Amino acid sequence: MRALMNLRNFVGLERLLQNGLLGSMGGSVPFEQALSARLSLFKPSLAQVQDFLDKRPPRISPGIEELVKKLMARNTDVYLISGGFRQMINPVASILGIPQENIFANQLLFGSSGEFLGFDANEPTSRSGGKATAVQQIRKVKGYKALVMIGDGATDLEARKPGGANLFICYAGVQHRESVAAKANWLVFSFTDLITALE
Repeated sequence: MRALMNLRNFVGLERLLQNGLLGSMGGSVPFEQALSARLSLFKPSLAQVQDFLDKRPPRISPGIEELVKKLMARNTDVYLISGGFRQMINPVASILGIPQENIFANQLLFGSSGEFLGFDANEPTSRSGGKATAVQQIRKVKGYKALVMIGDGATDLEARKPGGANLFICYAGVQHRESVAAKANWLVFSFTDLITALE
């Protein structure tokens, strides 16, 4: 939802979300309903999304690029699983060298004139529990013996369900959520800790 809030703010419709939808971030409304409701309030066009991307290039946390390179050098597959949108995730994946087929994220849909149509409800990340579902799908298709999820939120922690991730690392370098950190297998504030562990 962070990417959606950034896009919404960029388009200039902050006030629309103050009409009762803010509670959905707390889990009182299923993710798919909150996503649909928020998008329907400002219906971003393809031109607005492109303008947003042009004026706000992706920012990545210090050390993540080096960590991904080290993992890939060890023949470890790396995936991006996000409740954000592919339109915003793809540039990050490109910087990190993560192939498109290793991205699980929501997809904004546009008509032939660039008008907003909605989002792809077939993406597992468009629903509550979607990150956990994506990790389970990856494990089933690829047959990995071990999977590690790194993230900062409750939906990232959910990926440590049976058939999903074996280990959850809470990265609190941007936002430290006590309730998530308390349930993590490992809490880090810097990707340097993970890079060092690989050496």
